[in-house]
Amino acid sequence: MMSKREPFLSRILIFPIKSLDHLELQQTRVLSSGALEHDRTWALFEENGKFVNGKRYAAVHRLRSQIDMAARAVTLRDESERGLGSQHFSIDDDVDPLENWLCAYFGFPVSFRKNCDLGFPDDTDSPGPTIISVATLAEIGRWFGLPIDEVRRRFRTNIEIDGVPPFWEDRLFGAAGTTIRFRIGDVVFEGINPCQRCVVPPRDPTTGESDDTFVRRFTELRARTLPAWSTRERFNHFYRVAINTRLHSDHDGGILRLGDRVEIIDIPSESGHARTPQTSDFWAGELVVDTVRDETASVKTFRLRHPSEGDIPFHFKPGQFLTVSIDGGAEAVQRCYTIASSPSDAGFCEITVKRDGIGSAALHDLLTPGSRLAVSGPMGRFTFDGESANEVVLIAGGVGITPLMSKIRYLASRNWNGRIDLVYSVKTQRDIIFRGELAEFQRVFPALKVHLTVTSAEDAWTGARGRLTTDFIQSAVPDIARRTVHICGPTAMAGSVQQMLHQLGVEASRIEIEAFGGKADRNTAIEAVDYEVKFARSGLESIISSRTTILDAALAAGVALDHGCRAGVCGRCKAVLLDGDVMIDCDFALTPEQKKAGLILTCQARPAGLVVVDA
Repeated sequence: MMSKREPFLSRILIFPIKSLDHLELQQTRVLSSGALEHDRTWALFEENGKFVNGKRYAAVHRLRSQIDMAARAVTLRDESERGLGSQHFSIDDDVDPLENWLCAYFGFPVSFRKNCDLGFPDDTDSPGPTIISVATLAEIGRWFGLPIDEVRRRFRTNIEIDGVPPFWEDRLFGAAGTTIRFRIGDVVFEGINPCQRCVVPPRDPTTGESDDTFVRRFTELRARTLPAWSTRERFNHFYRVAINTRLHSDHDGGILRLGDRVEIIDIPSESGHARTPQTSDFWAGELVVDTVRDETASVKTFRLRHPSEGDIPFHFKPGQFLTVSIDGGAEAVQRCYTIASSPSDAGFCEITVKRDGIGSAALHDLLTPGSRLAVSGPMGRFTFDGESANEVVLIAGGVGITPLMSKIRYLASRNWNGRIDLVYSVKTQRDIIFRGELAEFQRVFPALKVHLTVTSAEDAWTGARGRLTTDFIQSAVPDIARRTVHICGPTAMAGSVQQMLHQLGVEASRIEIEAFGGKADRNTAIEAVDYEVKFARSGLESIISSRTTILDAALAAGVALDHGCRAGVCGRCKAVLLDGDVMIDCDFALTPEQKKAGLILTCQARPAGLVVVDA
């Protein structure tokens, strides 16, 4: 077995009957077509020639199969309410009775066909094995609190690579129009692209029950954890994981064995040169709490360091954040917290947390110096390092100051000679986070001006009072129309400020937003209803629950809708509603004219009947 410090082949799975259960092998043959021998060799079909698979029929998940390739036999077992029990068939001689049994199970005629040379891959241009790392499966499991075996059953990949960090397999594809050559043992493959997922992973692999939030949460976390070595432009959306492959043209197959070394041969880019890594790295592991300090009565800062006493094991940009895993007793809870410290302080990082919700309360109650905290990151694109503009306006509400403070601390450490206006709204003067440090920065860092307003001011407060308004913002920053603006705060506040900035003439392209909280609390007691959603330009459609957003439906169906905050604020996911009715949670990003023109925010819209979207 290879050392775990080097990539090696750790698991081989084939799916002899497409969409049914897998076989785990010690070795497998790669056919001249690039397919693994006996992988998806058989498939189920409707009378119209379409696959009977998990994408189209959730009943597939309640059908168990056990295949014996040596005996050329399969046992099918009904775990649904139909009560058909189990039946044993020869896959060569009992095709008619097997099809009759399947017809009884699904309720319509089903044919059983085979293709021994190519099998029935989803992508005939990339018929090679799908590849993923063990660490990626474990990381996805951590996102959703799922055991790795269940994640494995949801994503149904062929080859697992160990000895590597999460999403290492993203190294196996490059820019559009290029391929990455890599070797497993003696077989050379080409990595093509990140595999687009479908409606199957959100479903419980045993019952077929779907998690309506799965796609949304997956795409958010996939975007946030995209490592430096990934080719970001290949992600027209982030509901992609694992790698599609094909056999290299100079090879005609071979044998793959557990323990085979995995080696990247070359990494071309569009210009023919190796890709240059980005400055941020992705890391997952445990950090130790060094100190805990109170910022306000309800806000604490936790300074984290590496257990080895060395520098923290990742680089981050000012404004990025970490995902923190908190032991909640019965299950782990994951929460995202901004890194409030400066990247220039390599020996530690800090998260500043308001006591609000289960996860944050657990941090406040349980973490003391010496505690260990599981983290992964850095993540996020809400960054500013002073390179893209020489003037910036930072607008914060409450604990939304934290990513902006990272930017201020970093720019101050560089003695940045641009202009920073911080517009900061809090409830009372006692809620001003980093109050003393901000005052000191104003004294020693000429670039920074702080404009505070307090919404529930006491008599002793002599500064501005009231919520943020267009008048207050314009008075504080008269030239804001030509400035770059970063907003962070609760969703409602961020959306309101965005509208004010539009009124003040700030172009949308100059506004960056990080919003949190305030999302609609959907009443899960109300029975969900399935509706059809059609995407007119793509010619695709999906059946989704009334609790599922149009954006999630689009991504699951393979429609590449752009999106960003998923809070109804950034506006990137907007599309025209051509027909039907939707329920809207929030639509801060749309102007009255856009709403009148039929635009909806697909991240906030859920179907209330048959819906047709221009996408």
